[in-house]
Amino acid sequence: MDSGEALMRPRLFSWWDFLPLVAAMALLAFLQGMLPSLPDPVPTHFDAAGRANGWTPRAHLPWLLLGTPFFAWALLWVAGTVGARLEKDPLKARFHAFFPLRGLMPVGFCALMATLLAVPSRGLGVVRWGVGALLACLVLGVAILVRQMKGAMAGQPDAVHYRWGMVYHNPGDPRLWVEKRFGLGWTLNYARPAAWWLTGLFLLLPLGVGVFVLLNMPRP
Repeated sequence: MDSGEALMRPRLFSWWDFLPLVAAMALLAFLQGMLPSLPDPVPTHFDAAGRANGWTPRAHLPWLLLGTPFFAWALLWVAGTVGARLEKDPLKARFHAFFPLRGLMPVGFCALMATLLAVPSRGLGVVRWGVGALLACLVLGVAILVRQMKGAMAGQPDAVHYRWGMVYHNPGDPRLWVEKRFGLGWTLNYARPAAWWLTGLFLLLPLGVGVFVLLNMPRP
């Protein structure tokens, strides 16, 4: 196999993938320490008023606590690997740019799962720390992704039309939908006003749900 063929093969794993493994081991250790003090079953789901409406037997806790971060990692791994084999990116630089986000997101979910274990002793307000950790991991992962995507796009003929290496903005292109430069499917041309209206509609529902939950969470 020559060097050109080797460059065509995407790296399936990176050192970022060790972060979720370390976080999962820390979560298991925390579970072992908390287990004797936890009720059986353990409240793991709450309504808007902070009342428990879902419980998990202590024996099943590892599946719930580790299953959520693993699902997030696996989903990103599958999506990225499939996209890397089909996209037009010979050096796979843009695919590799997603490694930090793939590593950090499960770490945030591990932190969120850890706060659930502390709810019986500390109250539901402790979950805010887990949500904050998840958001911090998301913001950091996206920030690193943007930086690496800008580097991956540098030197390409249409790089000037991509803000932060990802967002397509070309006033000279009349199309609203254009083929993605990374992954599968289509993306919006944000030089067209309709693109911003569509994005606002896509974000309206999750933002509304998030605001409703925050406003109705019990104060510590």
